[in-house]
Parts: sequence; C-alpha cells; structure tokens
Amino acid sequence: MTRSFLFFISSLTWISLHAQNNFDTVQIRPVQVTENIYFLKGSGGNIGVFIGKEGTLMIDNQFAPLANKINGAIKTLSPNDIRFLINTHLHGDHSGGNENFKQMGVTIVAHDMVRARMSKEQVNKSSNTVTPPRPEDAWPMVTFSEKLNFYLNQEDIELIHVTPAHTDGDVVIHFKKANVYHMGDMFVTYGYPYIDYGSGGSINGFISSLDMFLGMMDENTKVIPGHGELCTKDDVKKFRDRLAEIRDEVAAALKKGKKVEDVASLPIASKYDAEWGGGFIKGKDFTLLIAENLRSPQTAKK
Repeated sequence: MTRSFLFFISSLTWISLHAQNNFDTVQIRPVQVTENIYFLKGSGGNIGVFIGKEGTLMIDNQFAPLANKINGAIKTLSPNDIRFLINTHLHGDHSGGNENFKQMGVTIVAHDMVRARMSKEQVNKSSNTVTPPRPEDAWPMVTFSEKLNFYLNQEDIELIHVTPAHTDGDVVIHFKKANVYHMGDMFVTYGYPYIDYGSGGSINGFISSLDMFLGMMDENTKVIPGHGELCTKDDVKKFRDRLAEIRDEVAAALKKGKKVEDVASLPIASKYDAEWGGGFIKGKDFTLLIAENLRSPQTAKK
C-alpha cells in the first residue's frame, strides 16, 4: 500500500514539475536582490544570476524550451558572457536547460551525485520505475564532493554540499560578502516540501542541513528559495521548525506502535493545510511519506 502511494506521489511530482503545456506564454521576470545579484522567475525553480565585469554566474535554468528566453533575460542584466552554471540538484525544473547552455559555451558545475545520477539509468525499487540517463551534454563538466569556492567579480562564493536532504546531491550557494544564499529546493515557500527518497533524500538530513545553515545566517541574510519570493532567516527558521515538529510527532506515533499506513489519519500535519496545502502534497500525504522514510532501515541506522 505504501509503495503504491509513493509511486503515486513520485508520478504526481513529475507531472506537476513538467506540466507546462505552452512555454511560449512563460514570462521571465527578474527580481533584484543586491546591486549585482538577481533571481529570475518563470516556470520552474528560481534562477540565480550574479553579474559583473568578469562574467556572469547563473544558478539553475528551469526547462529546456525556456533557455533562449532565460539567456535573453540575463543579457538585459549584463551583456557579459555567462561563464558558469551551477545545478543545485538534478531535477528537471532546475536543470532541464543544461544541454542548451552547454552548447552556448557555459561550464556546468554540480555535486558528484548529480553527474552520477544524470549519466546513468536510475531504478526506483519502491515504484518499480526506470529513468533513462540524460543526454551527455546535460552532464555537469565540473563536480565536487563537499565544498567548492569561486572568486568572481570581487565576491567569495561558496558551494556547499549538504547531508542527503531534498536529494543526495543538493548544493547551497553562499555569496559571502553579499550575505545571500540560494538554497535550491532545500528551502521552498509553496508548502510541504518534496523529499525525493528515490534520489537519496532524507527528512532527518533535511532538518540537520537547515540547522547548519541557520547557524551561518543572521538577521540581514537574504535567502533565495528554490521556489517562491525572497526570504529571510526567520522564514527559514519557521520552515525548519515545522518540519521538525511534524517529523517528531510522526516518530512518536510510530514508537507507540502506529502502523505507517495509519499515520495519515492523525492530525499531525493537516493542521497546516490552510497555509501549506496549496501544493500537490497535503498534510496527510506528507506525514505518510515521513513515516515511510523513518521506518526505512537506512534511516533507522542514522
């Protein structure tokens, strides 16, 4: 039962992320964060853009059909070449345009696991589904395991890999001097976050990683979420605390002997549906997903 539910959620996620029928109608809208840091909104994850005389660095790229629009929008911010493209993780609403930007001469950078997963067939044992490898031009050309630093346009930029959270290849980008973070899907504002267990995600890793970044932030920090508007440390803290509360209540119910499939009937997360239930995951679904993850042998060992 739970496996079929996980397959339903995985399928629903894929559909929701790729359901844009007419990319011609998508408008790419820039939002200024600092003098030379922006993010672009369109269809998919927020695209970070860092401009300067030494060239442009972009973070994520949404879907392939939008590549020319995105490139054009970036060129209105700076005519300089796009030198680097960082993937915060492998999902297609953040990396779908990789091939197009590589063909424009852009160097793609990501965590080791992003290239590993893109370059090989992925088998999801829970849902019994197979995802073929991406075309070779989509694969990152530069990868790293824990941290990677860029020194560009008088800014110190740190790429930080986190404990498996949204996926096992998540990267958060920290502009140190500007005190700006691009969180990818480690932090979103659309509601209950999607934790991709099939790609190595973990609720415990999600929370512990957020704890680490909260310790690095201050009241002046600006946070670009994977989806949503510009946020602050307080927004990240609220998001983290709610995830921890739901996780702890699910764990307590399991400890008392509740079956995984019965957790959904408990009002653990559904009380937040008024605020967080507008997305494709509802409170009862989210608690069930967490229960399944907490019950897994890999999570139990942590």
